[in-house]
Amino acid sequence: MFAGTERAYDMVFKGTVDFFAIKAATDLGLFAAMGDETRDLGALAEATGTVPMRLEKFLITLKEIGVARQAEGGWALTPFAVQFFTDAEHHRNLTMVPFVDYISSLVQTFYVNLADVVRGKTDFTSMVPYPPRTREDNVFYETIHRSNVHFPIRLLREHAKLDGVTRLLDVGGGIGDIASAMCERFPDLNVTLINLPSALDLVSENVASRGLADRISPVAVDMYKDAYPQSDAVLFGRILYPMNAQFCTMLLKKAYDALESGGRVLIIDMIISDPEKPNYDYLTHYICSISMGFSVLDFKDHAIYHDVLRNVGFTDVTVNEAYDYVLYQAVKP
Repeated sequence: MFAGTERAYDMVFKGTVDFFAIKAATDLGLFAAMGDETRDLGALAEATGTVPMRLEKFLITLKEIGVARQAEGGWALTPFAVQFFTDAEHHRNLTMVPFVDYISSLVQTFYVNLADVVRGKTDFTSMVPYPPRTREDNVFYETIHRSNVHFPIRLLREHAKLDGVTRLLDVGGGIGDIASAMCERFPDLNVTLINLPSALDLVSENVASRGLADRISPVAVDMYKDAYPQSDAVLFGRILYPMNAQFCTMLLKKAYDALESGGRVLIIDMIISDPEKPNYDYLTHYICSISMGFSVLDFKDHAIYHDVLRNVGFTDVTVNEAYDYVLYQAVKP
């Protein structure tokens, strides 16, 4: 009963205080004003245009939720806050900065009306068109998608079996951060990266900034309809996890057809079906599908990949699990 009470209080109170305190700190420019330094209360009030007495109470609130700390000479952010809420460009593969305004928009336009969504009276409308059409649209989505790839990259660097592979196809590879990490890990690797036509310039700019323009080639291929380019290995990096078994089978069959005998497929997914640990990252967009007439989103157990891969024709299936992610690898005989 006590554990249930704690859970109920978390549902009603904790998320409310945590998120809206972070949103307020962002709107005030408090994270930018503090950075990784200690600041005097008066200086912080002046920098953020706030009333010192009110700001102090707000900072105490941030202290209680683990975001700020009192230090000699004033106030500072905790290392946790510096990592996740400041300098998004520096922390670009492990940051929450891009999500704050996005979730705030969802709260105002969708979540507060969720009952009417379920009644069929309100539909979900994205704040940015999808599929993205312009460079600005793609910057929005790619910035969000790259903001939490630190641990998928880490799992791949630790366990991907790509020694001797020279041609990797990265299906839906985003802005190229995963492909870049794989090229840095495997010096003989060259990557063909599939993305939307309107995103290719962003990929080219990103990989060029990392000195990998000659090893990573972005191409416009419809990953659902078109045949995949021939490759030695195919990577689905956080692509299949939300899809039902039928769609996973379809895409894995396309990968199978693109490989010669001995070629490899790699699937890295978020774990979304752990009953002891709900995946709220996935839930934030799964819940939007309530208002969609057709959706392939599913809460599948990743264990289905054993059968799906074997049914497609792959063998030698291996699994590595860490950091709330799972990596499947298999071979085309």
